Amino acid sequence: MNLKTVLGGCIGIASIMLVGCSGEESDPSPSNPPPSSGVDNVTLDGTAAKGIINGGNVMAEELDASGTVIARIGSTTTAADGSYTLTIDNDYNGGPIKVTISADENTQMKCDVPSGCGMRTDDIADSDTVIDFSEWYKPVNLTMMALVAEAVANDTISVSITPYTHLAARRAMAAPSLTPAEVSDANSRVSNLLGGGGINILNTQPLDITDAMALDDADDKRIAYAALSAAIAVLADTSASGGSPDINAALETLWGSFTDGKLVADDSGMATDDSTISLQEIVDGATSVFAQMNIADTSNTLVSLQETIDATTGGGSVNPDPGPGTGDTALEKVKTFVGDVRTWGTVIEEETRVKGDAFATQVDLAATAADASVSAVAGPAIRNAIVAVFRRLTHTTATELNDDAYKTGEQGDPQFESGTIAHSGGVVTITDGVIDGVTINLSVQLPDNESTVSSSLTAIISSATLRSASTDITINSGAINATLVTPYFIDYVAVDTGTADQPDVSGGSINLNAELTQKQDDLGAELASPVTFAGTLSTTLVNAVKDETTGELSWLTPATLNMMGNISDTDGNSFDASLVANISNADSFTPVTGPGSDSDIVLEDADNWLVGTIGLSFELQLDGLPKASINISGDRTAFETGTATVTIVYGVREIVIAGAFTDEASTGSVTITNQDGVIMNIVNADFNALTGDLEYNGQTYGSIDTLENGLTKITYTDGSFETF
Repeated sequence: MNLKTVLGGCIGIASIMLVGCSGEESDPSPSNPPPSSGVDNVTLDGTAAKGIINGGNVMAEELDASGTVIARIGSTTTAADGSYTLTIDNDYNGGPIKVTISADENTQMKCDVPSGCGMRTDDIADSDTVIDFSEWYKPVNLTMMALVAEAVANDTISVSITPYTHLAARRAMAAPSLTPAEVSDANSRVSNLLGGGGINILNTQPLDITDAMALDDADDKRIAYAALSAAIAVLADTSASGGSPDINAALETLWGSFTDGKLVADDSGMATDDSTISLQEIVDGATSVFAQMNIADTSNTLVSLQETIDATTGGGSVNPDPGPGTGDTALEKVKTFVGDVRTWGTVIEEETRVKGDAFATQVDLAATAADASVSAVAGPAIRNAIVAVFRRLTHTTATELNDDAYKTGEQGDPQFESGTIAHSGGVVTITDGVIDGVTINLSVQLPDNESTVSSSLTAIISSATLRSASTDITINSGAINATLVTPYFIDYVAVDTGTADQPDVSGGSINLNAELTQKQDDLGAELASPVTFAGTLSTTLVNAVKDETTGELSWLTPATLNMMGNISDTDGNSFDASLVANISNADSFTPVTGPGSDSDIVLEDADNWLVGTIGLSFELQLDGLPKASINISGDRTAFETGTATVTIVYGVREIVIAGAFTDEASTGSVTITNQDGVIMNIVNADFNALTGDLEYNGQTYGSIDTLENGLTKITYTDGSFETF
C-alpha cells in the first residue's frame, strides 16, 4: 500500500469537498432545546476494560447537580470481550448519567500486566498459582465509572469504562455543581491528557490487548488506549488484595495524583515517586505491554506523550486543556467540525502546497539517490570493511589497509588505498580508510575468535562514518543481533575463507542511531539543498528461512520496524517523523521462490503476502495555526488493498479521515470525524457526486448532497445550509 497515494487521496477528498468555495448560511434557528422529562430511546454501549472485564455488573444512574443519585435507570452485564449494551429507562429526565462497573463472585478480568497479576486466590483452574499475562482471574476490588454529560431522545452514546473515564468522573463530581458542561470539560481534559491524538476516553473502545488475533485488524487508537489502561494495573499493588492487583487502590492513587487537573510529568527519584502516578510511569507501563505483545504503537500516541514529558522539566506537571466547543450544543459541535475541515483543507491546499511540494521533491530526490548511493557506493565499502575486520580478528598483524592481507575480490575490484586498522580489547578500529572515493572510520566489537556463543551473535558498533561526494553516513551507535537456536563456535579464519559452518539463526534485531545526508541526486548533480535524516532505526526479525540447496540463511521476516527522527534540508525546512510497522503474520510468512535458481526470491504474490499495519507520524508547522501532528495509519486487507486513516491534530483539535484504498484509487465510503465524535459520512465510490450525512451521538444533524451545478450543499437540521 502506497502511503503517498493514501495521503494524497485523503487530503484530496477533503480538498474537493471543502476548499476554495463560496458559502452562505441562513439565520440559524434555535438548535437543541433543553431536554424535557421522560427522554425516550436512549442506548449506551461500550467496553469496560482494565484489562477486559467479563461478567462485570454495569449500572446506569441519573445524577442531580450535587452528584446525588436521582434514580437507577438501567443495568446489564459485560460480555466476554468486555462489551455491553444498555437501554436507559424511559423515566430518565435528561441529566448527567453515571455508568458504573463493579465485580461480584462471577466477574473475571483478563491479566494485561506483562509480569503477571500476582498469586491466584480464586477458584479458576490453573496449572500453577501464578496469574500470568493473558490469564483470567477474579478481581477482589473493582469499581470504575464513567460520566455522560446528558442524552436526548434517540441517542446512541458510546461509553467506555476505563481508569481514565473514572479519573474524569472523579474530577467532574468534585466540582461545586455537577453540570453537563463540567462533565464534558472533565472528559475532554482527560482525553487530552492522553495526547489529544484521537483517543476520546468515552468514544474510543479499548480491546483485549493480550489477544494477538484481536490486534490484527484493530484500530491503532484502540490498541493504544488498551495499553494505557493496562498501565494502571502495571502500577497496582498486589499485596493488599490477597495477591492480585488492587485496582481500586490504583484508581485512588491516580485520582490523588491528578492535582488541580494536572499530572506530574515525571517524578522519578523524587520524594513523591512511591505515592503518586506520573505520566512517565503510565507511558512506561503501556510500553511494556506493547513489548510483551511484540508490536509497536502505530498510532504514535506513546511517542507523542514522551515528547510532552521530555518538554516538561524539573518535576513539572502536564495541564491538559479542554477541547474547543466542549460545552456547545450538538448542532454547534457539528457546525464547528465542518468549519475545521474547511479551514484545514484551505490551509493544506493553498498555503502549503508550493513550499511543501518543493520540500517533498527534494526529499524524493534525496531518498532515490541515497538508495543508489548506499547500494552502489557505501555498500561495497562496508563489505570490504567487514572483510578487513574479520581478517584482523584472525590475527593479521599488518596495520595498513592497503596491505595485501586486506585485499578482496577479483583483480581490478576497488581496494583500500590508504588507512589503518587496529585490534585492541576485542574492538577493531578502522581509521581514515579510503576505498573508491569513500572514507571510512569504524569502531566495532565482535565476539572473540575461537569462542562459543550460546544464545546470540552480536556485533556492537561504537561509531562509524562513511563520507563520499554524494552521501555522508554517521552511525553514532548500533547493535546487530542474531538469535541462535544452538550454540555456535566462531572461527573467523573459516569465515574469511568461506568454509565456516552457518549458524542456526531463528531471528534477530537491528538497532541503529544514525544520520544520513544526501548531497547529490542519483545522476551526480548537486542537490539545491542537501537533505538529512537523523534519528533511530530498529527492527526485530523472526522466522528464519534457509535455502534448501545450500542450507544458508536466505530470509528473515521483520516483525516490527521503527524509524524515528528528523528530516531537514539546508533551507530551514524540517519535520519530525516516525514510521512504525507491525507484521502480524511474520512468524508464518515464507517468501515465494521465484523462477530460475532455488535462491531466487519473489517476496509476495496474490496468494502469499505480508499482513500488517503501518503508522507514519510527523509534525508540520502551518502559518497562523498551532503545530500540527499528522498520523497516517494503514491496515493491509489483501495483496493490493487496505484501509487507511489520516489523523490531523492541532492544539486540542483533530480531524480524522478514514477510508478504503487500492494501489490506484480510493473506493467505497470515507468517514471524517473529530475529537468530539462528530462524524461526516461520505458515500460514493468515485467521489464525483458526493452524498452523505453528518452525525453526532447516533443522530443526524445534516445532509450532504451534490447539486446540478456541481456545488456541494450541507443542509442542517435547523434549516441553515452551506454550499461550496
